[in-house]
Amino acid sequence: MTKLTFIHAADLHLDSPFAGMSNIPSQIFKRLKESTFQSAKNMFDLAIERAVDFVLLSGDLFDESNRSLKAQLFLRHQFLRLQTHGIEVFIIYGNHDHLGGEWTPIEWPENVHVFSSHTPSEQSFYRGDQLVASIYGFSYKERAVYENMTSHYVKTTDAAYHIAMLHGTLAGQEGHDAYAPFQLQQLLSRDLDYWALGHIHKRALLHEDPFIIYPGNIQGRHIKETGEKGCYFVHLSEDSETAEFIGCADVFFETLGIDITETVHMTDLVTLVERNIGELKEQGVPHFVKIELTGDAPDYFERTQLEVLEELMAVLHEQEEDEDVFVWVMSIDCRTNEDIVYPEDSFLKELTSEIAQFEAYEELLSPIKRHPTYRKSGKALTKEDEVDIKEEAQRLLTEQLKQL
Repeated sequence: MTKLTFIHAADLHLDSPFAGMSNIPSQIFKRLKESTFQSAKNMFDLAIERAVDFVLLSGDLFDESNRSLKAQLFLRHQFLRLQTHGIEVFIIYGNHDHLGGEWTPIEWPENVHVFSSHTPSEQSFYRGDQLVASIYGFSYKERAVYENMTSHYVKTTDAAYHIAMLHGTLAGQEGHDAYAPFQLQQLLSRDLDYWALGHIHKRALLHEDPFIIYPGNIQGRHIKETGEKGCYFVHLSEDSETAEFIGCADVFFETLGIDITETVHMTDLVTLVERNIGELKEQGVPHFVKIELTGDAPDYFERTQLEVLEELMAVLHEQEEDEDVFVWVMSIDCRTNEDIVYPEDSFLKELTSEIAQFEAYEELLSPIKRHPTYRKSGKALTKEDEVDIKEEAQRLLTEQLKQL
């Protein structure tokens, strides 16, 4: 009976800059900066521990197309480790690490197989003289690929298993650029045994028998990428198939909701916040958290709200600066009394509607784009960036509404 085991991971985003977070203490920021490397190492350690046949990396291994030498050398070292254990690696590149970028090239070990074509091609996995699996995939020629590529995935061998790698977007997924879009039924029609997807940072099991899976990224990079991150360990045989999600993240991002309705004094609030932080620390993993204070705001809090949040942040930061397992509070937002009904004709309500419908980003940014600094290092807004901008604008408006 022919069996096959492999790790499916995607969106490593090695050397992610964690923009906007460099103002935190150097020791904590260093841990954050290295987290993409450590989470990747955790994933490769898992591949060795489970003695898999190969590892599938479904795009965006690097955060940018100008791949840093540090990130490339790190991967090369990891691939050499896998080689000593007889583990193969199959790679496709996505929109972040597309083939049109500029970087100092290095040579990968012989166990590494890169799909360098711009349309799906086949690479074979042998066990001895037996062709066990055919893997199909393609890499992005440039940052944006808008063509639906699914019709190009065609079986070309008589291998026991046929596995597809695709860095793309399921049709209808909001908040993401529609790169290499596809529909679920189109994937099923190709009659392949496994679809190893990448691009979407939230893991999702789209289908079973055959498995069609987004593993998500292996390390959260900001507060919108919360919870456990990791990869899938997959086992295929003639009579069964399993896909097990396994966490790899070095640090967690979390939103911590705390109901302060029952607090009577400021001391109660501080104790409640510290207890919640303590519970996170018991997990033994560093956390970056956004605290949301919910419920009905007590009188003492309403009178001193802004001062309370600023001072509480400072106290919490002092307590965590020298901790190995820290919980770093990125922000404290007041979400109390959010069931207030505002007038239908209120001016701010109209602004909220305008925010939701706004699309003219190019027109808004055109004066900035003419600046030399932007031309040198500026980046185009992604759909994720646009969603973040709208959500932040909505948050600021909500704060204004509470003060009316």
